[in-house]
Amino acid sequence: MIREAIPAEEIDELFGLWEELMQLHQSHHAVFKVKPNSSQQLKAGLLSRLKEKDTKVFVYEVNQEPVGMIVVSIRRSADGFKLATKGLIAETIVKQSYRGGGVGQELLDAARKWLTDKGADHIELQVSINNTGAARFWQKQGFSISTQHMVLPLKA
Repeated sequence: MIREAIPAEEIDELFGLWEELMQLHQSHHAVFKVKPNSSQQLKAGLLSRLKEKDTKVFVYEVNQEPVGMIVVSIRRSADGFKLATKGLIAETIVKQSYRGGGVGQELLDAARKWLTDKGADHIELQVSINNTGAARFWQKQGFSISTQHMVLPLKA
């Protein structure tokens, strides 16, 4: 079952899912690495982002247990662009044991409906180049590569 999450009331469960996503990405790139003993700061930062205006969190539950979530926002750019109202998928996570069963598709469908209702004319997201399973999922949904996101760490 898909439902809208209430970040302030459900931050512990949402953070648990988010941590699973970060764990999955630890070996992908330094940009995903978390500092030791930083859970409280990371949780506070996540809660702040999830409470932003024009942001929505959808959760997929099985027996009242969250097994997946998608975080979406709407961003408006200059009217001069043909695609000026961006739907942004910030994070998507489906617990390992539920992958391949349609949970990601249902989360995307809920996000897509909300973004369309808010006036989005396109959806953007970022995928780690080392997360080939996720890249295949998004490409299967019709997403295509438009830019290459590059990172240069300035501190070790």
